[in-house]
Amino acid sequence: MPNISDLFKNLTKEEIDSFIKENKGLRRSLKRGEEVFSQGETPNYLFILEEGSVVVENISENGNRSIVNRFSKPGTVFGEVYLYLPERSYDYSCVCDVDSTILAIPKTALVMSGDNFKNSKVVNNMLLILSEKAFYLNQKLLIQSGKTLREKLSRFFLSNSKESSLELEFNREELADFLGVTRPSISREIMNMKRDGLIDVVGNKVILNKERLENLF
Repeated sequence: MPNISDLFKNLTKEEIDSFIKENKGLRRSLKRGEEVFSQGETPNYLFILEEGSVVVENISENGNRSIVNRFSKPGTVFGEVYLYLPERSYDYSCVCDVDSTILAIPKTALVMSGDNFKNSKVVNNMLLILSEKAFYLNQKLLIQSGKTLREKLSRFFLSNSKESSLELEFNREELADFLGVTRPSISREIMNMKRDGLIDVVGNKVILNKERLENLF
């Protein structure tokens, strides 16, 4: 399964298997509700989703939940941002929302030093993954910059759509946690946007009137 990950781009199966074995990669089978890592924990591993789905979330001191992202695509790399920050613990937890299989790669395998230049392909791939994550975070900031909930939803739909539609991976409660608003507000505004001809909703699929949505900004 890990050979589908961008971390192993341009490596053969034999090279991937050797890399995992030599660097003592760990494969973990976790049940729904189990944590991959927890808020406050020191980062020591990079994680690759082989099967299942995980949610990265923050729980504030007063119990409010904020969703950073959900990963369900096999081969997705996560936990990489904090890996290179010295003496920095996780600000978030990562929880399986279904039974999942995770590959954990030790941090030491992803740092260039005098004796591990053979890992240069993997480290170069890691740089690309970090760049893509930075782009994603910039997109999230853009979404959150919307002055109204309609603007935030419109930016979210447009940035995640392919052509004129998208399949929602978040349910209404999770979307509310992602945008930092209440679930009733999300449901009400989606209904209003549908009434106003900006979107249509069929199950988890959102069909967009892209021209009208783009004119909101």
